[in-house]
Amino acid sequence: MPGALEGIRILDLTRLLPGAVATQWLAEFGAEVIKIEQPPIGDYARATYAALFEQTNRGKKSVEIDLKDERGRASFLKLAATADVLIEGFRPGVMDRMSLGYASLREVNPRLIYVALNGYGGEGPEAQLAGHDVNYLAMSGVLDTIRSRDGVPVIPGIQIADLAGGSMQSMIGILLALEARHRTGLGQRVDVSMTDGAAALLPVARGGRVDILNGRFACYHVYPAAEDSFVAIGALEPKFWANLCRELGCEQLIAQQFAPDQSKAIETVERKLAGATAEEWFARLGAKDCCLTPVRPLQAVAPRIPKLSGTPGRELSPAPRLGEHNEELP
Repeated sequence: MPGALEGIRILDLTRLLPGAVATQWLAEFGAEVIKIEQPPIGDYARATYAALFEQTNRGKKSVEIDLKDERGRASFLKLAATADVLIEGFRPGVMDRMSLGYASLREVNPRLIYVALNGYGGEGPEAQLAGHDVNYLAMSGVLDTIRSRDGVPVIPGIQIADLAGGSMQSMIGILLALEARHRTGLGQRVDVSMTDGAAALLPVARGGRVDILNGRFACYHVYPAAEDSFVAIGALEPKFWANLCRELGCEQLIAQQFAPDQSKAIETVERKLAGATAEEWFARLGAKDCCLTPVRPLQAVAPRIPKLSGTPGRELSPAPRLGEHNEELP
């Protein structure tokens, strides 16, 4: 069955993580993704993060093109003329200096959707700064909301700005621009800042309720359980908290859900949960509207994509060898 993006050709000039994940998601729904790689080493994730490269570049094609060489530039322009989307992750101005920025490519292909994915946006005092996920989280305000009990900002174990602020925002921008092109017949430029994308994740914090979701309250907390396992409680609504308290035999805590002093409630729930493993608690209470789940190990969870009934995603082939498709494409 054809994928939702069957017939869409995407040129991916990005390296490392954010762009690779965005284009792989698109490939899973049928898009043809062509990695444009600089010889002789290509995307340096191939050597530096080989396992990650294999995981995030499945289903793609690889073409070696030296964009600084006149012949390479001519080959690239031929490809750009046939593409629906181009995504690049250079610092602002790099593509323009090679005469391959949006203004130039629009002359070759007015239908092209050009995505510029970067850390701090295309303009402003930080535009040319180097950075990684932790920097974007820091600049966006997200890191300010993730703190240890002693108040020190904590680096999360996943790449929030790279993936939610970069990959997802890029994918959304591409799909929006494709829909707009159906009406106008024209492509457009899509600017994605990972800092801005991360900042878009803060509606609750900006609404002044950071404390309710940061583990301060017993009803929204992570607890140790038996055998070095952990239980996550997300019983924010009073009915869920009441269910949990009744199931644990501590009804006296129902009225204390949002009391200023949470120490006794946390200690009580922690003591109750210590008697079984997280999975055992999930088996007992998971279906009883307590909002209780185990903290499962990473290895136990498989990634999933959205399920479309009419145009589902597809299994992808392994990541391409560097230059594997040089002869196949113009």
